[in-house]
Amino acid sequence: MLQIGSLVDNKYKILNEVGHGGMSVVYLAINERANKTWAIKEVRKDGVLNFDAVKQGLVVETNMLKRLSHPHLPSIIDVIDTEDSFLIVMDYIEGKSLQSVLQNGGAQPQEQVVEWGKQLCDVLGYLHSRQPAIIYRDMKPANVMLKPDGNVMLIDFGTAREFKNRAMVEDTTCLGTRGYAAPEQFGGYGQTDGRTDIYCLGATLYHLLTGHSPADPPYEIKPLSYWDPSYAGTGIEKLINKCCQQDPAARYQNCEELMYALEHLKDEDDRVIRSRRRKMGAFFGSAAICVAGLLGMLGFGIAGSNAQSQTYEYYVEDANRASELADVRENCLRAIELQPDNVKAYNVLVDFVTRDNSFSADEQMALRICFDSGSPRHYIDYLAGADSAGFDSLQYRIGYSYFFFCGHQEGMISQSAQYFQKAMNSTTLEQPKRNLSEKLYRIANGYQSINGSDSQFSLNDEEYSYRSFWEDLVSIASGDVTGALDRPVYGIALYSEVAYQVGRFVPQLQRYGSVTRTEMESLLQTVRSGLDNLPLNEEQKISMNDTLQQAYDNLNYAETQCRAQYQAGG
Repeated sequence: MLQIGSLVDNKYKILNEVGHGGMSVVYLAINERANKTWAIKEVRKDGVLNFDAVKQGLVVETNMLKRLSHPHLPSIIDVIDTEDSFLIVMDYIEGKSLQSVLQNGGAQPQEQVVEWGKQLCDVLGYLHSRQPAIIYRDMKPANVMLKPDGNVMLIDFGTAREFKNRAMVEDTTCLGTRGYAAPEQFGGYGQTDGRTDIYCLGATLYHLLTGHSPADPPYEIKPLSYWDPSYAGTGIEKLINKCCQQDPAARYQNCEELMYALEHLKDEDDRVIRSRRRKMGAFFGSAAICVAGLLGMLGFGIAGSNAQSQTYEYYVEDANRASELADVRENCLRAIELQPDNVKAYNVLVDFVTRDNSFSADEQMALRICFDSGSPRHYIDYLAGADSAGFDSLQYRIGYSYFFFCGHQEGMISQSAQYFQKAMNSTTLEQPKRNLSEKLYRIANGYQSINGSDSQFSLNDEEYSYRSFWEDLVSIASGDVTGALDRPVYGIALYSEVAYQVGRFVPQLQRYGSVTRTEMESLLQTVRSGLDNLPLNEEQKISMNDTLQQAYDNLNYAETQCRAQYQAGG
């Protein structure tokens, strides 16, 4: 390390340390002959594992900055390669980083942030206009210095690169800071370009406006109105949203577009206000003063409600786009926490967990977390009170999931009974669904009984007999269930379960239910006919053929056993 008071290159006297990072230390130095202060960045050669590679990056950074001249960029004065370290002498920027401003003062006023945004947009536009264009790639509050005069300076060009203007070239190194970095900075999404910096600037402005870092898990950039309802529908919220689109084509396409948007935010807000005033004037006429007073009292609540609705839709959209259960669950839960009386997020989660005709333990847990949380009431209780139709439909769908998508687990089929009971007693659910719910409720409610030992059952069982079970299976497979099935996959699951249950209980149905082989074969044929009317893929066809074949094999085996017993008795 450089010693305080030492002289570097016979002209730069080290005054004190002003900052340090993982690989470097920055000192304040003075050229006493010129009476001018400078910053000296020291990278020690023995403090870096692969110094040659690091040095190559430093040379690129310094050579790049040497060619640049902009009021919001520091200038490189000297580069000194000593035996022990690599030194970069540059402008000393008096002030503090915007990261420090956030840590000490939290969210910053919009007017101030917009002014900083204009300056940063200007310097990015300058970099992008170089030949070849320079892509900065690491915009964040820590890399922006705020000077005493209120202007900002962009520092640390360690991740900047020159744009490769060749088709199909992708970045191979993942550089940038997670949360602020655009998706294309992590590889596989094409080469970074000027729109990458626009994303990073949007994330930086978001942090400055909200005080919430996108670099903190779960690395999200929510609508500004999520944190402050007064931002709902404003120009700055729309600007941040457009900057931070995942698809580069959906962002501002260059810094000129972004600068125009920054400079016309107030005009856009004013247009919204004027539009609202015109509508109120035309609608309310002479009562405008009274209405204005009322709106003044209720305005905050309305703004908060609109912001909440926008945030709710944001989470629902994210859940729809997600491909992992944890992400879907998290987004649905956040939406439900905001509006537990809105059925949309509940349905998104149910759609996801049944998309592959299965309902795993993890998926069941996800439903319980999202539906049964809340204090003192469960979230789903709020839905029941506000939207009986949505609640009843959801009960039907959850019951169906437990009954048909749990891989024939006995406990899960029985658990579906509570949901089907609510569905069959619904006053809002379609009649076919109520009818099917009643039959499935009977099966689910009696399922534990028919899974006991054979000796416990007789033809006259008062609660639920094998004959009752058989008649319900015939009813749900033979009846017109079209109106009860929301999706083809529901029909496939229904017929698959009927065939499986027939094959599983062949001896019991024959012995305790007095069901003949001819009756069972007829029901299996009904199942096959029903499946012929559904769009099965190849995997589903193979699975159903296996299930049906197993049922026929069990029928044949039962008949063989019966003959053997008869011959042995004869």
